Amino acid sequence: MFAPDYGAASSHIKTLMSEREDFVAANRLQAARISELEAAVEAISTERDEATAESRAAALLVDRLATSNNEKEQTIEKLQTAVRLLWGVQQAAQAKADEVSSLCREGAGVLESLQDLLEEVSPRREAQANTVQYRPSVG
Repeated sequence: MFAPDYGAASSHIKTLMSEREDFVAANRLQAARISELEAAVEAISTERDEATAESRAAALLVDRLATSNNEKEQTIEKLQTAVRLLWGVQQAAQAKADEVSSLCREGAGVLESLQDLLEEVSPRREAQANTVQYRPSVG
C-alpha cells in the first residue's frame, strides 16, 4: 500500500529545520530587543531617581528661600515701623521746638517791652536825681 517516501520526509525535515532556524533567529532578535528595553528602563529609572533627588533639593531650596524671604519681609516691616515711630517722634519734637520757639519769641517780646519801660523810667529817675543833686541848700 503505502511505501515510505523518504524524499518527502527529508524535504519536510529541511523545511522544519529552516523554520526552526527562523524561529531561533527571531527569538534572538526578541531577546536582544528585550535587553535593549531593559537597559532603557534601567536608564529611565536612574534618570527618574536623579530627577526626584533634584526635585527634592529644589523643594528644600524653595522652602529655605521662602523662609529667608519671610524673615526679610518681617525685618522690612520692623524697619518700617521704626521709621514711622521715628517720624512721629520727629514730628512731636518739631511741635515742641515750635512751641519753645514761640515761647522764646514771646519772652523776647516781654524782655523788649520791659527794656522799653525801664528806659522810659530811667530818664525820669535821672532827671529826678539831677534835680535833687542840683537843689540849692536852704539854710
